[in-house]
Amino acid sequence: MISKASSLRFTAALALLLAACGGAQIPKDARTTVLSLAHLDCSDCGHALAKQLGERPGVYKTKFDNRTAELTVVAAPSFDTFGTAQKLAMGEEYRLELGAGKGNYIAWTAPPEGADVQTVAKDGADVPDLSTHVVRGKVTVLDFGAIWCDPCRKLDDHMLATLQKRNDVAYRKLDIGDWDTPLAQRYLKNVPALPYVIVYDKNGEKIDAIAGLDLARLDAAIGKGAQGR
Repeated sequence: MISKASSLRFTAALALLLAACGGAQIPKDARTTVLSLAHLDCSDCGHALAKQLGERPGVYKTKFDNRTAELTVVAAPSFDTFGTAQKLAMGEEYRLELGAGKGNYIAWTAPPEGADVQTVAKDGADVPDLSTHVVRGKVTVLDFGAIWCDPCRKLDDHMLATLQKRNDVAYRKLDIGDWDTPLAQRYLKNVPALPYVIVYDKNGEKIDAIAGLDLARLDAAIGKGAQGR
């Protein structure tokens, strides 16, 4: 599962390292390079590359942005950021591009034809009232996730398979963007991990709320919701 802690772990570790070094100053001649990671299936690869580069002599700071799929590296002028990153990424399925604005993730799997699937929030846009998206007469699954989250992709594939087998389920997707967006701030302050799923029965009553990937629990909630109360 993707947790808030793991999503921010490297940034926190970097801050602690700088503090331990007495707030080590980055030299004025340091060079900032932005690398875009294209065709990613999750953010883990980006954070792993950031960590590997951060361990190299001559690198002062690295940061991977989940939403843009971009890696920013601050290093000595003599350090070959792009060349080193290419070597470290050798064998990976994603493509490494020099410069910003080229990062992206593999698109979500297309839903089966006729399935009741809607994306009701994109890039963390706020949704003040979830009740307007609960479908009476069907089990409604509200899924808070992100395209950079691998467990979210697994849940999405599972839901699409479920929709192929039954027509009494409405699937509503809410893309949080990241943990700091208005949508996440409203609904996920006390949620420890993605995906986060809320299941409502056919009468619009809340059945369960599940943090993290638990497909067996999700299936049980859908089955219970289909029976009503």
